[in-house]
Amino acid sequence: MKKILFFGDSNTWGHDPKDGTRLEKRWTVLLKELLPDCMICDDGVCGRATKYRVPDNEETDGITIFKKKYLNGESDYDLVVIMLGTNDTLNCNDYTPLETAENLRTMISAYRKMYGDTKFLLVSPIHIDKCCMNHPIFSELYSMKSVDESKEFAKYISKIASEESTFFMDASKYASPSPIDGIHMDEEEHQKLSEAFKKEIISILS
Repeated sequence: MKKILFFGDSNTWGHDPKDGTRLEKRWTVLLKELLPDCMICDDGVCGRATKYRVPDNEETDGITIFKKKYLNGESDYDLVVIMLGTNDTLNCNDYTPLETAENLRTMISAYRKMYGDTKFLLVSPIHIDKCCMNHPIFSELYSMKSVDESKEFAKYISKIASEESTFFMDASKYASPSPIDGIHMDEEEHQKLSEAFKKEIISILS
């Protein structure tokens, strides 16, 4: 059985744009049904960025927690999937898409330094929609700069993926955020993303 790690933020955790609860039919759960011969290990945390500029919950600091949790013994993952970036555009972080991509490179390099050549799939996240500026919470956390920069992720993350000989997928080609908050996916979009992941993973592990 192939073992796959999915390391991400609230769109991996399954944040429901309607009320912030956890969706039962999130894409990682659906993927377990679509790939019954794979062990899906999902590690998604709301608010997680590639790296936080301001000290916060350690689980939200991608580089720090990735090293702490997954560079502490023998790795038995056949594939490591990382989908981060949305929270890098938070006003308190304000990383550029290039900085986000370089932070992802740091994770890959650290992992491979310990475990040797490992298959990685870097996923640029879905775009942030400008309707988030009408949301009572997210309008305070993000800006129009966040919206614009989210559309640049694929360009920079795909370049890092190529340079690091990893696989790449652009989630924005398959799913979109809900018009409710402009950040998170509803169940229909989770379904679309799970099907895209299925095709990509079968291609990588075949």
